[in-house]
Amino acid sequence: MRPLNLTISAFGPYKDETFIDFTKLGEKGMYLITGDTGAGKTTIFDAICFALYGEPSGSSRDPRMFRCKYSDAKVPTYVELLFSYHGKEYRIRRNPEYERPALRGGGTTTQKADALLEFPDGREAVTKTSEVTKEVEKIIGLSKDQFTQIAMIAQGDFMKLLLSDTTERSKIFRQIFMTGRYQRLQEILKKEANKAEDDYKLKSAIATEKIAQIQVRSEDQEEQKRFLECSKTDEIEAFIDDIDKEDKEDLKLFSKKESELRKSLADLNRSIGVATERKKSEDLLNKNKAALEKAKPEYESAKEDLKNKAKDYKKSEPLAIMISSEKENLSSYDKLDETQNSILEAEKKLSALKKSKEELVNKAAELEKEYAAKKKDQQKLKDVPARKIKAEEELGKIKNKGKDVQDIVVAIKNEYPKEKEELLDLQKEYQDQAKKYELIQREYESKNRLFLDAQAGILAEGLSEGEPCPVCGSTVHPHLAVLKQEVPLQKDVDDAMNRAEKQRALMQKAVSRASAKKAEVNKLFDTIIDDIKSYINKGFIEDIEDEHKDNIEAIDNGDISRSEDKSIASDKGDVSRHEDKADISSNISNIAAILSDEEELRSSKEKYEIPEGLSDSLGLEFDSLKKDLKDVTAVIKSLKEASDLLESLTAEIPAFEKSIKEVSQMQNENALSSKELETTITGLKVREKELKKSLTYESKEKALEHIKKLELEKEAIDKAYKDADAKARDCEKKVQDLTGQIAALSKNLAKGKSENLEELEERRSDLNKEYTDNNKLLSLVKNRIDNNKELKTKLLSLGTELETLEHEFTYKKIISQTANGNLSGKAKIMLETYIQRSFFDRIINRANVRFMTMSGGHYELVRRDEDNIKSQSGLELDVIDHYNGGTRSVRTLSGGESFMASLSLALGLSDEIQRSAGGIQLDTMFVDEGFGSLDDATLDQAISSLASLSEGNRLVGIISHVGELKERIDKQLVVTVTQGKGSFIECRTE
Repeated sequence: MRPLNLTISAFGPYKDETFIDFTKLGEKGMYLITGDTGAGKTTIFDAICFALYGEPSGSSRDPRMFRCKYSDAKVPTYVELLFSYHGKEYRIRRNPEYERPALRGGGTTTQKADALLEFPDGREAVTKTSEVTKEVEKIIGLSKDQFTQIAMIAQGDFMKLLLSDTTERSKIFRQIFMTGRYQRLQEILKKEANKAEDDYKLKSAIATEKIAQIQVRSEDQEEQKRFLECSKTDEIEAFIDDIDKEDKEDLKLFSKKESELRKSLADLNRSIGVATERKKSEDLLNKNKAALEKAKPEYESAKEDLKNKAKDYKKSEPLAIMISSEKENLSSYDKLDETQNSILEAEKKLSALKKSKEELVNKAAELEKEYAAKKKDQQKLKDVPARKIKAEEELGKIKNKGKDVQDIVVAIKNEYPKEKEELLDLQKEYQDQAKKYELIQREYESKNRLFLDAQAGILAEGLSEGEPCPVCGSTVHPHLAVLKQEVPLQKDVDDAMNRAEKQRALMQKAVSRASAKKAEVNKLFDTIIDDIKSYINKGFIEDIEDEHKDNIEAIDNGDISRSEDKSIASDKGDVSRHEDKADISSNISNIAAILSDEEELRSSKEKYEIPEGLSDSLGLEFDSLKKDLKDVTAVIKSLKEASDLLESLTAEIPAFEKSIKEVSQMQNENALSSKELETTITGLKVREKELKKSLTYESKEKALEHIKKLELEKEAIDKAYKDADAKARDCEKKVQDLTGQIAALSKNLAKGKSENLEELEERRSDLNKEYTDNNKLLSLVKNRIDNNKELKTKLLSLGTELETLEHEFTYKKIISQTANGNLSGKAKIMLETYIQRSFFDRIINRANVRFMTMSGGHYELVRRDEDNIKSQSGLELDVIDHYNGGTRSVRTLSGGESFMASLSLALGLSDEIQRSAGGIQLDTMFVDEGFGSLDDATLDQAISSLASLSEGNRLVGIISHVGELKERIDKQLVVTVTQGKGSFIECRTE
């Protein structure tokens, strides 16, 4: 990769757009980037790195900080790099995120970071910062970190690489050679070993907990259990088997005793049951005997009461016959009620018909009256639709006229002033261009005159006495022309002539634009005047006034009646305001007078001014038209209301005619219905009189009261007899039941013998306690057998798992300790460090080629082979002193020696990275600072070593402010800084 040119704008200390042409520095060799501290030397490499990767070369700088504080707010911040790679040229433009003035309104806005990459084969350019960076990495084959390590031996990084310990140097190599995958492998192995150890400990803890759960029979066994190891499954199995053997013997004894006790309890429970039942029978026998003695007198009393109630019961049947007869007559009372209700209903209907008759008479009169009024209104409004159409036509005429006036006023107030302003601007532009042309033309004429005058002097310089003049042929030259000191060249004259021609073309263009705009302004003026003349010639104002009068007369004559009177009354006042017809005529007269003055019109046109008073008169005319529009609109509104009323009347009149006919028909029906009802009422009253004569009671309610009284008397007699009979039967059954139970209980008690129930209960309590105690021991033994059996199975299984886990943990731990350099008694070299040692050895070999040259064969770098068993090692660095034959730490070198060693090491690292990347072509390298600590001889050696880097087609840039380098290196980029104005770059090649 070779940078061809670099453009920096408002970037770092560079205030304005700065252009660096690297092609002027040649294709190979060294050049110096020099300048004061802080002037912006390293910023050049930062700009290249930013263009390629969107980041600066160092990690301490943020791309958002690149905006130059000296730059004008309107100057954009960007970097543009043209570089070649394998003979193809690529162009990148990239800008960081920064604040810039907003394009619209005030304030600032954030310019987002962006990038553009153009390809040499013409394919579509790539945009977006991340996408451009990916393409650059694909083209060059290097990441940003690799590029900065190869192409830039950065300020401060020399010594860091030289003096780092194994840990710090390993971090550097990890980033450069991407050995992080070996570190991640170390971490994975460590995690796997830790996990295997955790799994083993977890299973061991579970097994230990299971051993603690083994149930023992004695304290000796408990003591023996504490010494069991979870890994010794044979001992655990034997221990549980011994406990199980003893438990099974106890199980047999407790089971046999449990069976015997259960049989004894069953026999005793049967005896207690028999004794309990005998006691219940004795108690019941005594209770029944007492109850029998009480029941016998109750039975005798019940028989006597039944005998008395039987005498009253004989009255029940005659009462039933009487009740039935009275119920048969109830239907006649219902017929009387129906007849009386029919009379009342008929009389109500007759009254309603009489009232309806009066209402129909009144309604018929009202309908006739309203019908006549609506017919009259309909006749008055018959010509309203025609008047409404005519008024709407007039409204359209007013709107059209108003639009014409409005368009003219807009043209006068807006369009014409705008066109006039543009014309004046173009005329001023022409004047400016003409002045410029006059100056440039004078310059050309002056140079041309000087050039022509000088030709004689040029000929005279070459003439000798006796040589013929090429102009006149004379061989005698008494008065040779003298050549003036300041004579323009032909190229200067031609350039001046070209500038004059270009300016004349610009002046002609300005003349054309101004002339065209003047024609447009004059045309617009003529159009406005013509439009005004056309308007005043239409003359339809009087027609509008006449139409208004027609509508007002229609209102005054009462042609529009009733409901519309109120809305039209207000419109009459508006129409009356049109009595300023004289003012309207005056506006038209004023406009006509202005337009008739042709001289004034020409003068105004030449001045690009609208004639005075024309705009005001048109404004008054427009206001008058607005009044006309309002008045006619009000008239149309009132005519619309009248038209709506006419439509309503036309729809209502047929309905009134129908209603009048319906009311007449209803009157006839009312008279017929009244006559029929009067006949019906007379017949019903005759039947009412006949029914009243045939009935005992005056109403059905009285008859029902008498029937209810008879029914209650019968029910009381029947109930008293029934209750007495039931009670006598119950008493008889009770005596019989008690006598039978006493006999049965006496017979059963005579068969058996009596036992002491309390003694039996006490004996059962003792047996139950013995049975419970035995069962507790039996359950304890059973649970212990089951528990220990389950634990035995689990512990044997856990033992097998622990054996497998222990084996896995052991070999994983050894592998992890080996990879992480933690093996006891071994050197602390990690796998990643071991891999990095091979890179380090190659870097040292490449570095020594230059270090031996720079130090004149005095020093040689070597990796320390001693293995440290206490701390991480493997990447320590020493130096061999060939003068005294000893080896010592690089930290013992002096400042100049340390610079040479670190520079050699950094260059070796760059060579190794480039070799590792494979196929990478970097034709440019930068070396940043550090030369100030070298003496003259060592500086010569360092420069000679660096010169070897530029062999082939490589160009090496040395960034330094050391004065000696300015004398030793011819090609230079000199960076100067001016207070408040930023930095500037000058390219020097000699």
